[in-house]
Amino acid sequence: MRNLVAALNRYRPALLIGYASVMALLAAEQDAGRLHIQPVLVLPTSEGLSQDGYDRIARAFHAKVRTVYVATECLFMAIGCEHGWYHVNSDWVILEPVDASYRPVPPGEESHTVLLSNLANRVQPILRYDLGDRILQRPDPCPCGNPLSAIRVRGRTADILTFPTERGEKVAVPPLALEIDHVPGAELFQIVQTAPTQLRVRLHPAADADPNRVWRAVHSELTKLLNEHGLGHVSVELAAEPPVPSSAGKCRTVIPLVSSA
Repeated sequence: MRNLVAALNRYRPALLIGYASVMALLAAEQDAGRLHIQPVLVLPTSEGLSQDGYDRIARAFHAKVRTVYVATECLFMAIGCEHGWYHVNSDWVILEPVDASYRPVPPGEESHTVLLSNLANRVQPILRYDLGDRILQRPDPCPCGNPLSAIRVRGRTADILTFPTERGEKVAVPPLALEIDHVPGAELFQIVQTAPTQLRVRLHPAADADPNRVWRAVHSELTKLLNEHGLGHVSVELAAEPPVPSSAGKCRTVIPLVSSA
């Protein structure tokens, strides 16, 4: 991070784009006074943040923050607007929200996954490719005025946490329900399901924060969220290691049991 901050201070970019988790860390460096840049636009990519997370980045850089929806199979799917919706580049890509049986899902209803057709790839046909993302298509025009189809991305189907209840039933909790980046001092986090009723939290507190106080706040917030889903029996513990990015550099905020094995 020290080298990255030094390089950015020398270069002074007008556009800042990168993984959302890295943008959040850079915003903290800007707030701490170590980073001194004035980008006009910040584009966090590849990872989801809560609205509070995006607002913190905007405040730190005094810049517009716009999100983009991309995938390896299509790098120009959609661009975010000021009302929190992604507008699909419909002349380049077709996105079909479908249920678990691949039947079309109407606007206003959350999909199980989405099928992607890339209309501009002249090398390798990518037609109705299952992205694994759950999306919600807006049923009415977006107030921003952009006439293109508007969607919200609810996260990847593979990131849903499933817990057994004390009565033997199963409860599915989407990753967005466990967002804790609004907790003061919680700069970066990663929630790992290590057993059916056990969560370990990899936490990266802000440099000027009291780690014990941050952890107590995070533990309280997660316990409250789990109780709201009838999962008071699920234990939450602090991991010794910080958040771990994948080999591609992404830092997933939620890792279900099947993925962490």
